[in-house]
Amino acid sequence: MNDSRRDIEARIGAVERAWGPRTVQASNGPEAGRRQIDLRGLGGLSVTVEPDQFLDLGLALWNGDAVSVTTPSTSARAESWGRRWLGGLLTTCGLTAVGRASVEEGGMHGRAHLVSATVTRAEGRWNGDAYALEVAGSMREGAIFEQNLTVDRTITAEHGESRISISDVVRNEGFDTVPVKLLYHINLGWPLLDAGAHVEAAAKPAAGDSSEALWRRDLGAPEPQKPEKVDALVAVAGDDGWSVAELLAETTVVTVRYRTEELPFLTVWRSEAAGSYALGIEPGTCWPSHADGPQEGKTGRLLAPGESLTTALEITFSAR
Repeated sequence: MNDSRRDIEARIGAVERAWGPRTVQASNGPEAGRRQIDLRGLGGLSVTVEPDQFLDLGLALWNGDAVSVTTPSTSARAESWGRRWLGGLLTTCGLTAVGRASVEEGGMHGRAHLVSATVTRAEGRWNGDAYALEVAGSMREGAIFEQNLTVDRTITAEHGESRISISDVVRNEGFDTVPVKLLYHINLGWPLLDAGAHVEAAAKPAAGDSSEALWRRDLGAPEPQKPEKVDALVAVAGDDGWSVAELLAETTVVTVRYRTEELPFLTVWRSEAAGSYALGIEPGTCWPSHADGPQEGKTGRLLAPGESLTTALEITFSAR
């Protein structure tokens, strides 16, 4: 948008009511009772932030179509990951387990998706002639005599720009060195995901000696009971320290950018099973425990007592 702040204020009497984050509460269905914050007007993109799920990103609409994964879940508090995972654009996996894990470790993909955030900020504000949206909050995963990890998350966007930025500061508030297993499970579905689309990444396979720094896979149409595939990759950074993974659909490109210094591993999950059709682009401090890769890629990032880890991630939607 090229209009100046004063041009816009001449035409909209209360910009924050039209463009700012909108806080609501779901009242029906599997999401009943959950707090939600809607980010709208992002150049054709709108996203729901989920404070009762680690301040993750829920339903995403692109030009009016739901493009995040929608799952046939039972309830957000059901007994297993498969029955409680509601899909959405971003699910945080960890912080003590990623992939298959014992009940003591939190079960499949850990406990993060069960942790509610303390929301500290949900506002829109002018930054020169740009209108910025920001949601921030804090989470804690800990137990007496066990780990004590906190996460301060900040989600930022700009009106008219189809980009979401997520920054986390993970701090070990305990008194023992602990591994932080953190994976950003970015979930894309139909109509972006379909036969003819493909995913590519600046990355190398975990196994083998390939010198190629561009990994690519074509995607097919849904098939009944087709097995899922999990690819463990080592991210390759550009000169700026950022790595890129993309879904290239017929008319849209979804670009995921992240810094390899903090998130050196990339997992690509492909489910072409009918009824469970999904693509996961998943940067992380580790691979899932069940991925086909060396064990050292599954241990996570060690944090000493009082030490912090800061991560940065961007998700951008653009016309192709």
